[in-house]
Amino acid sequence: MTKKRYLGILADMDGTVNRGNLLIDGVQEVYKSLSEKGVAWLFLSNNAKAPAADLAGKLTGLGLDVTPSQVVNSASALIRTLKKDYRGARIMVVGEPKLIHAVQEAGSFIESDPMKTNIVVVALDTGLTYEKIKLAHIAISHGAQFWATNLDPIFPVPGGFQPGAGSVVASIATAVGRPPDRVFGKPATDMAILALELLQLSKDSCLVVGDRMDTDILFAKNAGMDSALVLTGATSRPDLAKYDYSPDYVFDSIADIETFFD
Repeated sequence: MTKKRYLGILADMDGTVNRGNLLIDGVQEVYKSLSEKGVAWLFLSNNAKAPAADLAGKLTGLGLDVTPSQVVNSASALIRTLKKDYRGARIMVVGEPKLIHAVQEAGSFIESDPMKTNIVVVALDTGLTYEKIKLAHIAISHGAQFWATNLDPIFPVPGGFQPGAGSVVASIATAVGRPPDRVFGKPATDMAILALELLQLSKDSCLVVGDRMDTDILFAKNAGMDSALVLTGATSRPDLAKYDYSPDYVFDSIADIETFFD
C-alpha cells in the first residue's frame, strides 16, 4: 500500500467511531496516537437529532477528548446555510426539539401555518405523526422548499439498527411526489465545505473514514477527497461489488489506520 501523508481525518461517527453508546475497539488509542503526531481530527455525523456540541459531549463521555468545534453534523450544515442566506425565513421543522431550537437561534422563524411556510426542513423525528406529514405536504404543495437534513434510512445501535431520518423524509416525499429540493447530510458536500473551513486544510490533505458506501464513501468522492471504508458498521466486503465506485482503502476497523500514518 502506498502511504500518503494526510494532515486531517474526517471520521464518520455511528458505525465507525462508536456504535450507540459504545466506542469501537481501538478508537481511543488511534485517536490519541495520531493526534500526537499532529493529525487533525474532525467527526462527521448525519445525525441532526442533536446539535454538534451535544455529539461532541457524547464522544467525550465515551472517552474521546474532543471539543465542540471538532464535530460537524447535517444540522451544522443546515444552520450555516440558514445564517448565511435565509435569515428571517419562515421554517416548518419536522424534527426533534433541539433542531427546532437551533433553527430558531439561526435567525429563522418557526412556522406552523403551511400557507405561510417558506421552507420545510425534515429530519429524524421520533414524534412523527400523520398531522405533521399532512402539514408538510400542504406547505410543499403550495410552494415551500423541501429540505432534508439527511436521507439515511437506518442508523446503527448496539444490537442492530433503527429507522433514520430518511424514513421520515420518505413519508413526506411519497406524499408530495418528489424527492427533497436540498439535502445537507452525506453524500452531499455541504458538510465537507464546512469541515475544511474549520480545519483550514485542503481536500487533498484529508482522508474521509466511514462505514457506509452510499453515504461516507460517495461523500468523499463527491467532495474530491480520498476515502477509507471500515467494516465495523453497515458495509461488508461482499457489499463492495454492488457499487460502481470504490474506496481508496478498506480496513477492518478505524483502529487499523494507525499503521497507515507510521
